Amino acid sequence: MGYPKIKYQHFTFKVETPSQEIIIDAETDKLYNTCTGINVLLTDENAKFSTLQLDMNGQEIFPENFEVLRLQFRQHVPFGFDYHSLKEPAGGSKLKGTYKDVAGALSYPYFVTFSLRLENLECTDTGKIS
Repeated sequence: MGYPKIKYQHFTFKVETPSQEIIIDAETDKLYNTCTGINVLLTDENAKFSTLQLDMNGQEIFPENFEVLRLQFRQHVPFGFDYHSLKEPAGGSKLKGTYKDVAGALSYPYFVTFSLRLENLECTDTGKIS
């Protein structure tokens, strides 16, 4: 029996002060070969104009000053459809970047969670000789 085809991996950071900058340094689960989506969750909705810069294995995913608001979904979106599509190698990929608070939260501390959808995409039999 193998591993489930999809895994949701979360990285949560605590933002304690206005204008705080958080360094993101994480690694994807080694048992899943592809990152197929990302979502950002905030415990304080008013921090949505904070910015993000994110690289995966040295490849830029989101440039500097990318607004977190663009990665959030509204409450009416069903689970599983609330991820922005990616197709990046996972399997222990390094995530590096920066989250910058813009001092818009109503109260501190609050939490920011980066949620990745990881999948084991199946190989096709194309090109195989029987």
